[in-house]
Amino acid sequence: MPSMSAERALVFACRGARNLIQGRPLAISLEVIHSCNCNCAHCDKGGPIPGEKLAPPERFGELVRELQPLVAQISGGEPLLRDDVFEIARRIKPDGGLPHVVFVSNAELLTEAKYLELKRLGVDEFSISLDYPDERHDDNRGIPGLYAHLGRLLPALAAHRNHDITLISVIRRQNIDDLPALAEHAVKWDISINFSAYTPLRTGNADHSPRPEDLPRLRQQIEHLIDFKRRTGRIFTTESSLWRYYDFFARGSFLPDCRAGYRSLVVNPDGRLAPCAMQAVSFETRSELIERFSKGNQCGGCSVSMRTNTEKSIGTLIADAVGALGQMRRRRNGR
Repeated sequence: MPSMSAERALVFACRGARNLIQGRPLAISLEVIHSCNCNCAHCDKGGPIPGEKLAPPERFGELVRELQPLVAQISGGEPLLRDDVFEIARRIKPDGGLPHVVFVSNAELLTEAKYLELKRLGVDEFSISLDYPDERHDDNRGIPGLYAHLGRLLPALAAHRNHDITLISVIRRQNIDDLPALAEHAVKWDISINFSAYTPLRTGNADHSPRPEDLPRLRQQIEHLIDFKRRTGRIFTTESSLWRYYDFFARGSFLPDCRAGYRSLVVNPDGRLAPCAMQAVSFETRSELIERFSKGNQCGGCSVSMRTNTEKSIGTLIADAVGALGQMRRRRNGR
């Protein structure tokens, strides 16, 4: 569950139950641009895309009103490369209610002034990428000085006491031993951290996936993360999700019964719909997406954060929501 007040969490839970009953998605990712100022080893985006077709802000607003998700991510590529990204934020949340809006960025172009403007326009949470707990982050992203920039910017944003900054780290073979140090940055910078799992569907490169011989170390590090989460309340990822990532890698990067299109979906920069960020198909409407893709979908090649958090059973969703509320109270009370 995203960071929010207990009252808002109750509204969020009721909307979630309604969406499940009505067959609406729980979360959508508005990939408003695929161009990116980074060129990450574990991602299929990177660099500018000449002539990229970009839908106008009102298209994203229309889709959010139509689909009524609990969570809407503004993501990319790098969304701050769009000059009209502030108008997109205004369009998707004009009344200050739901959805819970998450702004996903590598933060090279993010400033305190831009953060405050996006907050004013309705963004609830900022998800900032961190691949390594040191300057290796710069090397992986192709942006010298990015790690130092995060070390200056994120504590300054956290000082506003909105409890709305969350690091996002993708678990892959190369950073297994760095997972505890990545989590410690949540305390160091007075923010939170969320984890996702690398998928070869992104790049076609299985070298980033943990191998069988890596699994004992990965299990040990996940146990460290769970202990850290219980002690500090700084890890957003639920325990069930962390073990789901382990299961995904243990199965050889395959997890069946994908619900893409039903529980979540992606909006591409041109305003067309896709089941997820890894499928090179797009549709004009959700009903077309479900009919032509979701009903026959046999893919199980990812366990990214969005899939993991939207495909839980109702019982697990309730248990995780109760646990998240307790964690939020402990953090806000300084314990």
